[in-house]
Amino acid sequence: MILPNLRSLVETESHIALLYDARDGHGILGLGVNRSLVVGGELREINVLNALETFTEGTTWTFGWMGYDLKNSFLNVDAAFENPLGLPDLAWWEPKVVIKWQAEDAASSAEVIQGDASCELAMKGLQAVKSQAPKVRVRAGEELVWSWKKEEYLAQYQKVIDLIQAGDVYELNLCQTLWGSAPASESWPIFTQLASRTKAPFSAYMQFGDSRVMSGSPERFLKREGNTLISQPIKGTIGRGATPEEDTQLKESLASSEKDRAENVMITDLVRNDLSRVAVRDSVEVSDLCGIHTFETVHQMISEIKCQIHPDTGLSEILKATFPMGSMTGAPKISAMNHIDALEKMARGVYSGSVGYLDPNGNFDFNVLIRSLFHNATSEKLQASVGGAITALSEGENELEECHVKANALISSVTRE
Repeated sequence: MILPNLRSLVETESHIALLYDARDGHGILGLGVNRSLVVGGELREINVLNALETFTEGTTWTFGWMGYDLKNSFLNVDAAFENPLGLPDLAWWEPKVVIKWQAEDAASSAEVIQGDASCELAMKGLQAVKSQAPKVRVRAGEELVWSWKKEEYLAQYQKVIDLIQAGDVYELNLCQTLWGSAPASESWPIFTQLASRTKAPFSAYMQFGDSRVMSGSPERFLKREGNTLISQPIKGTIGRGATPEEDTQLKESLASSEKDRAENVMITDLVRNDLSRVAVRDSVEVSDLCGIHTFETVHQMISEIKCQIHPDTGLSEILKATFPMGSMTGAPKISAMNHIDALEKMARGVYSGSVGYLDPNGNFDFNVLIRSLFHNATSEKLQASVGGAITALSEGENELEECHVKANALISSVTRE
């Protein structure tokens, strides 16, 4: 994996947007800012998604993140908690310079696709893209600590099982948080360690002033290509084996798991329902059901759902039908979200939202903000969260173990080497 060497740029530029596919080896880099849209705090009286659609209309590339709690602005949910990290719920901006490249041949493929290719910022960006980021050690990161002890997680898990047995939900994604701290200068080193450990297709480093998102996500939330929408929810996770034989056995175990297939099918149905709200009639299709995909630290079960939309279907209408993603909520969706807020006792903030881009033609690609770290460089607080879907077939100890498997790369990325 060849990451661009952005160390000096993240120290001098307030706004950085790096979206990097560590498997296919291509990236998009946004540097600087011409204009931005920032929203946070009380969201109920703000039409955030309409504001985002208006901001992104035009002929430029824009980048940013949408936090999970944007749901409070357009859904009837009981949101009573705040996220103590303090990152904006929405941060979206138009960079001064955008560069696109293929990692295997960055020297010849890198091109400036937005902004003045001869300006100093573009020259610095091209130089960074054409040179590989060295391995950088985290100098002063504080080890991440779980906010819930084992007993606390299992108590909340049992409450979910009680909700399922009562018929309130039939699947719910329960997450728990880890906290640490790191100086502002350590955001980029932490990301480089996370990227090297996860080698994820939806990796991202997003810097909006002192608010930073470092993502090693393997999951796509939603992509628009012309009049086609594509969603690829993940449900079903198992660790990698120590030997090729063990790795194959674990992969086969995930493929044959009744519990994981049930989780995945439930969320696939939920995504089909969400997409049908904006789709051309009879165009929603499941193009891949419960496929097994191998990543650096885990095997995942992933489905793919597609649909066609009318050309004039706007971003706000699409997001109101689909956000937040079903793989991070549960089903029924509204009921699950209401119970999540009460069970987790803290707003999720940016976690389980999305980062991505919109291009000048209105196409977009958004990830799911899992396997990610969130950094407030002013307070030096560092946050991560992990979770999993709970159904009637789940078992508490196994769900807790899955959380720890997902957290391993996050914890080791912050630990000083």
